[in-house]
Parts: sequence; structure tokens; C-alpha cells
Amino acid sequence: MSDESFPLPRVSHLARTVQNSEVSEIRRDWTGNDESLRNHHGKVDLSESPLTLRLSWKRSPKDSVHLIGVYELDLRRLLTAGYVRIEPKTENEIRLRFYHGYDDVIYIQVNSKEPGLPVGRMS
Repeated sequence: MSDESFPLPRVSHLARTVQNSEVSEIRRDWTGNDESLRNHHGKVDLSESPLTLRLSWKRSPKDSVHLIGVYELDLRRLLTAGYVRIEPKTENEIRLRFYHGYDDVIYIQVNSKEPGLPVGRMS
């Protein structure tokens, strides 16, 4: 599937793809891999919003890294939309989870039972 037919718009109010020329500071640099239950997640403080995050992925720990993209994430809007959740026993920390679907799309998704927000593609 080409980028032209990819279902995610280049600009979204929840997760915006950032071009290299726009990147001033990457606050998180995450790499997921399929052997880790096809997901990568961590705690993020809501005060970091908007969060600039570089996401890469690999098929296994031994494979080479594939850049998915650099994103500016509106954590509060992602929370309101239900794509992330508040961490238990906290007021300001969320759990941000990326999932590599079997359709080769990378999603922001609370868990496998909830809908995901497509943000990139593994080629």
C-alpha cells in the first residue's frame, strides 16, 4: 500500500507527523519489536504534552530498526479520545502504548480490545 492510500492523514489533532525540519527536541525515543507481544508502552506524564516522540520498530530484537516516524502527540486529547489511559494511583501519568497490527499498521491503543489510532506503517 502506498503512502497516498494510507488511512492516516499527515496532520491530526491527536498525533501529528513531524518532518525532520520541524524537530527541535525529541523527548522520547522508543523502539518496539514484534517479539514483545507486538507492542511497546511506557508511562508518560501529561505535563509533557505535546510530546515529541520518535518511534521505530523491528520484527525481532536481532533485526534492523525501521523508523516509523516522529510524532507530536497531544496526550490530553489522546486521553479524552480513549487511546491512552490514566495509570492507576496517579493523576497525571498515562500509559502510552503502540501496537503493531497484523495489517502492518502501527496504532496507539489502550489494549487489544479497544480501537486503535493508526499512526504509521511497518514496511
